[in-house]
Amino acid sequence: MTTFPNFLDTFTSTLLGTKPFEENPRHRALLNVFTEVQDLEQRLLTAMTASPQPGTGAAEQLEACTDLLLERLAAGHELSLLLSTPCLSAAEVAAADDLWRPCGLQKDEDCCQEPAEPVAPTAGLLDACSDVFAELGDPHAVASADLVDALRRLPGVAGNHWRYSDLTQARLAELLAPYGMRTRDITLPDGRRRKSYQREALLAAMGVCTSC
Repeated sequence: MTTFPNFLDTFTSTLLGTKPFEENPRHRALLNVFTEVQDLEQRLLTAMTASPQPGTGAAEQLEACTDLLLERLAAGHELSLLLSTPCLSAAEVAAADDLWRPCGLQKDEDCCQEPAEPVAPTAGLLDACSDVFAELGDPHAVASADLVDALRRLPGVAGNHWRYSDLTQARLAELLAPYGMRTRDITLPDGRRRKSYQREALLAAMGVCTSC
């Protein structure tokens, strides 16, 4: 698939005398995941209709198709999360909800009382994830399940009104999606192959230059 912007887009900007548009990371994430879904579907179709290669049996072909199917399901789920996430960041949505929600509409008797714990902005979730990576020795990747287990020990709110103690892998994926973070199938140092978050992606989401 053609990448954007390419030389033709640059030429158009030069011809019109306009400045290149600044790319929206959320839109880029949508494009990348959508492209990945299409690619996985094509690979899965090819694997399912191809004749077995010499030296491989039906079991190996079935295993390969199963792996591709699982990757396609994961990518499709991630695309659904991105498509359903408001254009505002999770932190902005939470802040807007807190600002405009009339107290009288809440049935909770404590709605007018101060929260028992300070509500941290969702951006603080990135710092919390960074702390987990640091505690583990800054590995190149951490399994989603391991990251959730560590975050669930923290007090306060992670985002979307979910407390850290209520996080699940799906909820964490939804909170991190606006920052362009998504899991990858990675073989970890202990030999496990798990859906994992990469440290480089986390640093990029936090605005840390990873090429310096």
